[in-house]
Amino acid sequence: MDWSQVFGHDAIYTIYGPAMIGKTMLALNIAERDLKAGRHVAYIATELNLKPILDKIKPHVSELVELYDPMELWNWVDRLSLSKPTTVILDSIGGVRVNYIATYSKTAGGPPDTARINTLIQLIVHGFRVASGTGQLRVILIAHESPAISEFYLEDTYPTSARKALYDADIVIRILLREVTEGNTVKVARVGKVILDRYGVLSKDTLSNPIYFMLPEPLF
Repeated sequence: MDWSQVFGHDAIYTIYGPAMIGKTMLALNIAERDLKAGRHVAYIATELNLKPILDKIKPHVSELVELYDPMELWNWVDRLSLSKPTTVILDSIGGVRVNYIATYSKTAGGPPDTARINTLIQLIVHGFRVASGTGQLRVILIAHESPAISEFYLEDTYPTSARKALYDADIVIRILLREVTEGNTVKVARVGKVILDRYGVLSKDTLSNPIYFMLPEPLF
């Protein structure tokens, strides 16, 4: 399936994969396409390591928001109102976790309050679900990956910090390296794999017949 078909629905998507695999570049391609289609595109940066490329992101979105305080992010989602079809990209859920530990950890340098972090992430994602009730909202949630301790839709990894919020996700996509054949040549390429399509928007059975797609060329 072409990547643009996969991301052509007003739904809540979770994209996860290892660092440097191309999650942000895929999100920017989605942003660029939706912006050209007349949608309002809001890009929310929560990771400090995105700062060096924020100037490059700006031309491809309607609104670039830096939210490094998790409570400010929650307030932004809670105030979200839609006057036209909108795409929101949250880059990333892992950033929310890191920022919470840095800002609100009860004991500096001590163990994070995992329950509170998980609850806050759940509330943020559920806030998008509430806002999507009008049917004009497309949400792209970016997450890192960790080894799966228990089975996760037949995958050996799962989205770090996002698992507790997946009940509000419609479509979950893993970005990974996979051998692909082009003519007589076999090469390793970065591909997307749809591992969960909760409401059968793309496929009725992604477990036995997973959908793969090639990632688009990076915009920069």
